[in-house]
Amino acid sequence: SKKSFIKKASLVNFKLPVTIRLRGSNAASNPNSANLDLGASLGRRQVNLGGSLAAEIVFHDSFDGGALGNVDLSILPSSTKTLTTTSIPLLWNTQVSGGRWDANSLGLPAAAAGCGNFTGNAPLPFGAGLGAGPAPVGGIPQPGGLPGYPFTDPANPNVFGPNVSGFLPVTPGVDDPNNLTVSGIPGDNYKVGANPDPFPQGAPSEPGGFANPTAKDTVLRTNALSLTIATPGTPVNGSTNADGLAGSQNSVIGASGGQANLFGNIPGKSYGIDVTVNLATTINSILRITDQDSFGSPLITGASYPAGIFNCRQVRTGGIQNYIPSVHLTGGLRIAPGITSDGKLRIAKATISTPNTGTSTADRSHFGVAACLAPYAGVDAQLNQSDLSPLTNPLSKIPPASAVDGSGPPAPFAGYANLPADVFTSRPAPAAGCNAAPTGLVAQSALAPSTVQALSGANNITDGYTVSNSGSAVSIAADLDVTNVAVDVLVGDV
Repeated sequence: SKKSFIKKASLVNFKLPVTIRLRGSNAASNPNSANLDLGASLGRRQVNLGGSLAAEIVFHDSFDGGALGNVDLSILPSSTKTLTTTSIPLLWNTQVSGGRWDANSLGLPAAAAGCGNFTGNAPLPFGAGLGAGPAPVGGIPQPGGLPGYPFTDPANPNVFGPNVSGFLPVTPGVDDPNNLTVSGIPGDNYKVGANPDPFPQGAPSEPGGFANPTAKDTVLRTNALSLTIATPGTPVNGSTNADGLAGSQNSVIGASGGQANLFGNIPGKSYGIDVTVNLATTINSILRITDQDSFGSPLITGASYPAGIFNCRQVRTGGIQNYIPSVHLTGGLRIAPGITSDGKLRIAKATISTPNTGTSTADRSHFGVAACLAPYAGVDAQLNQSDLSPLTNPLSKIPPASAVDGSGPPAPFAGYANLPADVFTSRPAPAAGCNAAPTGLVAQSALAPSTVQALSGANNITDGYTVSNSGSAVSIAADLDVTNVAVDVLVGDV
């Protein structure tokens, strides 16, 4: 904070390594936020931010131009320092918060389908409330329903009724729609930002008359993004990438940084910080399967799983490399030496935002963004090597036991250890690219074959297609403006 130090540092073009860390981002009401405008069809989304970036404050002689206290700020690519975001919800379906998860498997009317009762960490009853019972299992007897999803072992098919050898525990676990919450804590795929109404409101933006969709109604969202400073000079193919951004412009990424003044405003400007950042991120989409057709397919030991097992569950797509260029930020800086609560040496505080944010003249970043739509793997982690192909249904054969009409002990389950997925554990974001060959469980269920065929890239005139892109990704235009970011400037690479 002493001008004598500034003079000495300027004489030798001193470079001070610093860490720019967002302040207060670990609270659900995280104040660090940005708005992402995805156009008339999708509308605006609030995104909350956290994390840190590596930078250098570069002092230079005032004779080189500029006033006393003027410094250059270089924001550097780093493998260890990133900004993080909340998950970005894109599409919704209010069927998620209504109806029953087993409606399609039971042949109930379409209006009964949904995920409203797909909740909790315990096995769900199958066919509850459909009859007074007792009755044969094939007719779905008891008011409480069956103790799980029925399956058939061809070697011993009629243990509990026609073609019922045992029961598969259906437990929502990580796929429970209630896990999606309104929160500004970044870095969590289940937090969709601090806006209590994450989707656009008003009749014009709500097709079908759906009113006030909630966070748990989300059926398509991004992962929580990890934003790094893009390497200067990186060429970006925005025009012809078949499985990524297409229909935009090709470009070359510039350097990130700008200028600041340690004692007040930059001469000739009404603010003390003026920087531009260029960001890179990989976007994986997360989709919730809603109203999945079951086609009456039974679950048979030793056969591939039918697509019905994905109903109300979530799947991940492969990733697409995206770039967010030319994010212009201005704000105020004040020298504020101190020790942070985690023992870091802070030399300054700053508050920055997009110039003229919230107005028609805001200096927003305008760019193309691409999201993948081709399913790759379930959100829950694999069990029994279910990512491999070919996949064999690992259900254990269940020995004969008493019926479920109350005359004997409860029906046995095929235990959690026999399932193709760990429903209590989320898998990390896949390293696979968009349109990569899906995992065994996805590929050999009915969820994938038609999709894989459509996205095979073998399009030609005889198929009725004349395009070269695969259809696995969608590209849209986006505008980003930062509403408020509070940062601590910490000494060193910390």
